[in-house]
Amino acid sequence: MIFRLSLFLALVSFSFAAQATFEHKYEFTLKKDERASVEVTELANSKVQNFDFYWTLFDTNKIVIHSKFRKYPRQFVLSMKRNLNWATQTLIPDYTNPHIDKARLILEFSNFQGKEAKLTVYIEDKEARLMVRFLDPRKPETFTPTEEANNQNN
Repeated sequence: MIFRLSLFLALVSFSFAAQATFEHKYEFTLKKDERASVEVTELANSKVQNFDFYWTLFDTNKIVIHSKFRKYPRQFVLSMKRNLNWATQTLIPDYTNPHIDKARLILEFSNFQGKEAKLTVYIEDKEARLMVRFLDPRKPETFTPTEEANNQNN
């Protein structure tokens, strides 16, 4: 009886779990020390800031990533193991209502093949307070998801 009840409660809790949705997503393929950037503009005050990152060392299933945002350098060691393959960076502080006002960047280590790392950037911005541009070193033009969608519709 207790097993059935716990199984029922587990199924109910999983059925109400929300799927994470991201307003922006982009996949970078980078060689060692190749730098990429995400340009973030706060729409409230037109302040432009860049999240810059690159990787320096790969070891069987771990990668060392260096980043800089708001002049503060950080270093991450990400792994291909589940839940160790991503790092997060707050883009706009969430003082008033942390669960709703969240504006953050998630950097995910997706794959490593042929001396190149695949890193996926997700931007969560439910309140639409940011304008985001992905600056890919392999593409000379800057990339904005909304511009690409408009170009595909024409």
